[in-house]
Amino acid sequence: RPAAVAAATRKSLQLLEKENWRREKLHSLIKRFRSGATELGLNLMDSMTAIQPVVVGSSEQASILSEKLLNENILISAIRPPTVPEGTARLRVTFSATHTEQHVDKLLTALQKVI
Repeated sequence: RPAAVAAATRKSLQLLEKENWRREKLHSLIKRFRSGATELGLNLMDSMTAIQPVVVGSSEQASILSEKLLNENILISAIRPPTVPEGTARLRVTFSATHTEQHVDKLLTALQKVI
């Protein structure tokens, strides 16, 4: 339904113009994660977006870490070849404005535990 899509898009754009807090909160969460991940010695890719790739190397290691995080009730996807080049398998951490600082801290604690 094109009219419904147009109305939803218009409303989304209006929210973007009026409510900067979501963008600011997301940026704050990303900075918190990147700072903590750097302290843990994780190999982060250069990204200031909601998607924070953590390079772990082998496909097997990425899968193992993803499974261990799931055991900690954290869903982080393992991205493996052929999606990414061989030897650059990674964890795909994705943030949204609905996450909290406590979520970021829980993730960092879990990463420290499983890595």
